[in-house]
Amino acid sequence: MAELQQPTKKHSLHIDGREHMAATGIRRVDFFSDELITAQTDLGQLNIKGQGLHIDSLDSNTGDMLVKGKVAAVSYTESSPALSFFGRLFK
Repeated sequence: MAELQQPTKKHSLHIDGREHMAATGIRRVDFFSDELITAQTDLGQLNIKGQGLHIDSLDSNTGDMLVKGKVAAVSYTESSPALSFFGRLFK
């Protein structure tokens, strides 16, 4: 059975004064706290570190996300295809 490919979402970041960050192309948010937010994009996992972070808005249809708080660092981690149970077992 063939899996349906989701269309690629255009991804961009805009940080204003390290206190507001707008991101587009967000597939999903995996984790969030007041010091770390991790989200999946088509370009890999987006990691946002800071203080007093909170997601002000997130639109799952468009992939737009607005983060408020003091942004200290933004980084990407290359995403790899998820391994099946047996793939992880025999890795």
